[in-house]
Amino acid sequence: MNLEKRDTILREIQYWRRSKLLPEQYCDFLTNLYDDQAEIKDSNPVSLRNLQQGSIKIWLFGFGIISLIFLISLYFSVFPWPLQLATALCVLIVCYGYSAIYQDRNKMISLVLAGIGSVLTLGFGLWLIALHDLDPDFWRPLLIATCGLLWCVLGFFLRIGLLHFCGFAFWALLYAGFFGQARPDASILMLELLWLPLCVLMIWLSWLLYHRVSGVSGVYLGVGVSLWLMPEIDALWLRSGFPEWTSLVLILKIAAGLALLFIFRKKWITWVAS
Repeated sequence: MNLEKRDTILREIQYWRRSKLLPEQYCDFLTNLYDDQAEIKDSNPVSLRNLQQGSIKIWLFGFGIISLIFLISLYFSVFPWPLQLATALCVLIVCYGYSAIYQDRNKMISLVLAGIGSVLTLGFGLWLIALHDLDPDFWRPLLIATCGLLWCVLGFFLRIGLLHFCGFAFWALLYAGFFGQARPDASILMLELLWLPLCVLMIWLSWLLYHRVSGVSGVYLGVGVSLWLMPEIDALWLRSGFPEWTSLVLILKIAAGLALLFIFRKKWITWVAS
C-alpha cells in the first residue's frame, strides 16, 4: 500500500471517529492496523521513504559502505595475505549473513546479497590466486570445489534455488575436468556411463526430497535434466576428435528428454511446485 492511500484511509477513519459512524474502539483498531503496516514496510533501512526523511544514520551508513568498498578495491593488493584472507572472509560472512537475516523480511534483498556474496567468493578466490602467483592447475580446481560446496550448502539452507543449482554446476565442471584429464581418449559410450548414472541419482533424489524436504526437489530435478545432456556436451565442447554425428545424438536426446517430461509432467511439476 502506498503512502497516499494509507494517509487517505487514516483521514477517513478520523472522519468516522468524529462523525461517530463507527465505534471508537473499532476506529482505534483500524488506526493501529494501518500504522503497524507502515512501520513494517519502512523497516527496510534503505527504503525511499527513509532516504527521503534524511536520517543522518542512514546516510552515514551508506557513506561508510561505499568508502569501505573503495578502500578494499584500492588497497586489497597491498594488504599482507592474512589480512587479505580475513577481509575476504569478513565480506562474505556479512553478505551471506544478512542474506539469511533478510530471508523472511525481504526476499529480494536476501537474493541480491546472496548473489553479491557468490560473485565475491569467486572473485576474491581468483584475485588471490593471481596476486600470489599460485599454481592455477591446483588452486583453481580447489576454488571451484570450495565454491560448489559452499553454494550447495547455502542454497539448500537458504532455499535459493539458483545458488543451489550453481553449486552443482561447479561440481559437474570439476567432474568433467577431472575425467577429461584422466581419460582424454574416452569414447561416447564411456561418457554416457560417466554421466547418466549421476542423472538417474539426481532425479531419484528429487523424488526422495519431495517427500521429505520442501523447496529443493525442483533444483535436483533441474540438475538431473542437465546431466542428461552432459555426455554430448562433454564430447562436443570439452573434448576434441568426436564425429559430427554426436550433434545428432544430442538433438535426439533433447527430443527424448522433452518427450519424457511431457509424459511425466503431472509428477515432476508437483515436485517443482513443492
